[in-house]
Amino acid sequence: MIKKTLLALSLLVSFSTADNIRPLLQFAWEGGGDELVTIQHDHESDYTIKAGDGIAFEAGMAIDNPMSNLELQFLAGYKFDSDSASNGDITWSMVPLTALAMFKVQDWKLGGGVTYHMNPELDGRFDNDSINYKFDDALGAMVQIQYSPIDVFSIGLRGTAIQYKLTSDTSQTADGTSIGIVGTFKFGGDRYRYR
Repeated sequence: MIKKTLLALSLLVSFSTADNIRPLLQFAWEGGGDELVTIQHDHESDYTIKAGDGIAFEAGMAIDNPMSNLELQFLAGYKFDSDSASNGDITWSMVPLTALAMFKVQDWKLGGGVTYHMNPELDGRFDNDSINYKFDDALGAMVQIQYSPIDVFSIGLRGTAIQYKLTSDTSQTADGTSIGIVGTFKFGGDRYRYR
């Protein structure tokens, strides 16, 4: 799967000119899905981590097609959620690879694509109890809509539908379906051109 994705990416890059390829940085906050763990706190509210929860930091590139309103985005990143208590801490994390096709209509972008989450893992320790649940890599679908007030920045919503299978027992699954807020910074090109 990863080899096919890299091959497709290299073909797309070879058919594009350098002027049409622009670096991206993307940040997202997402929530939803099945509950994985709840951390109890003595003097504050309990904290629950769900399979779709997390803050994502992603980097990649956008390929603009000058002959149409289509923009292709390819991103790799790190997504995590974590919490600490007086007796330990826990982290839910993964490495998402994402490919999106976005259609531009005036100041709006909307579209969707696929996302592949590598190494999903719930890992932590409380007192003498160790928690380590590894999940298989998972393929999911994504939809996204964004508003671009200027060429270099977009903000919007994205939804992800994905399911994780526990590596040690694939009959045990966790629904990672989520919705979140996403902000994208695009570099290069005419940075200060208002649309």
